[in-house]
Amino acid sequence: MATDTAATDVLREHERERASVVPLVTTFQRVRIVMGVALGLGAGFAPVYVGTIALFLKPISETFGWARAQTSAASVLSMLGLAFGSMIIGRLVDRIGSLRVIAASALLMACLIALLSRSANAPWTFSALSFAIGMAGAGTTPPGYFAVLARRFDGRLGLALGIAGVGMGLGTVSMPLVAGALIAAQGWRTAYVSLALLSVTLTVIACGLIFYGDSKAVEHSRSGSATSAQLEGHTLRAAFGESAIWLLFAVVLLVAMASIGVSIHLVSLLTDRGIGAGDAARVVAVSGLGIILGRLGMGYLLDHFQARRVAAAAFLMGALGPLLLLVGTGASELGAAYAAGVLTGLVLGAEGDFLPFLVRRYFGLRAFGTIYGLLFFAHGIGGVIGPILYGRCFDSLGVYTSALWGSVIALGLAAVLILLLGRYRYPK
Repeated sequence: MATDTAATDVLREHERERASVVPLVTTFQRVRIVMGVALGLGAGFAPVYVGTIALFLKPISETFGWARAQTSAASVLSMLGLAFGSMIIGRLVDRIGSLRVIAASALLMACLIALLSRSANAPWTFSALSFAIGMAGAGTTPPGYFAVLARRFDGRLGLALGIAGVGMGLGTVSMPLVAGALIAAQGWRTAYVSLALLSVTLTVIACGLIFYGDSKAVEHSRSGSATSAQLEGHTLRAAFGESAIWLLFAVVLLVAMASIGVSIHLVSLLTDRGIGAGDAARVVAVSGLGIILGRLGMGYLLDHFQARRVAAAAFLMGALGPLLLLVGTGASELGAAYAAGVLTGLVLGAEGDFLPFLVRRYFGLRAFGTIYGLLFFAHGIGGVIGPILYGRCFDSLGVYTSALWGSVIALGLAAVLILLLGRYRYPK
């Protein structure tokens, strides 16, 4: 009896310690936090800068007389900056908390975007600034925000990730519309300043929704690494000794290369086949619907089924996208293109949900930000390599056939690798 009583006391003390670090929140607080994360992601780096750079491409090129390739290289460099910045951001989230990281990242990114309005006729300076924007803005992307959800949700973490991820999709749709109106009314230089101010304003509102009245969240932002050390989970050193982290790194890299490569070159691929520019644009719009479906569907399924199996099924479905582009001909070609667009978007959306979920379940919360940031680095690198390989393939062969087959194989291999993860180390 004494032994049982002692064991019960230990368990109760353990639960009290966990509750002091990851407190229970009310339903209203959960809804508010998810809304805040969704808003923050919608006003972050991907929608505000990467999502609008296509609209700035032509006016900037005309102002300085640059080739389109020089200006578009800024997009690639910003993604490279994001890849490296995500590793730094992940570590900072674990040490000083999400609030400070998100606030500092949003402010610095906005200042750098505003500096674009002062650009001179120097392509390399413009590109270096774009790289810096990617690094600074990493805190306004999933590595900055999803650590909040991982610490506040458990039983419905997948659904929370899915709903919040939709915010980035909506931002990616709305920010180009806002940027287009600003450029038409103010010119591209002032438009960049206005976008920077809009991003900061929305981020302040998002942080208010997430952190206002949540004393434990603010306390974590102050106590930093001391609080993280109390949480259950792997350290980064311990994670490096697990095969799971290397499997996930390979999976994320393969999926990003395959899906982003298709996505970036989709319009060019379709118009090369004689499909009209209007139809090609609608296919891209439909892929955005696929991203939303992937986010919500994956988020729901992750809470009810083994994540590795759900992710494997999503990758196999995604592999049908490039396969349809390979076999669609004649009257069926446009229909195949629409289906491929939805499936490509679906796998992009699914990847956004399964990665933070699996980090939480296989490595716990102790070094969540650091490990997630490392794996997000793989996503960023894949997002750079994939489009380049697609472009090289077309330049060498004049068609995308080999690149499409490469995407099919990469997604199939990712489905096999993720099944090797085994059971959760930190189940809910």
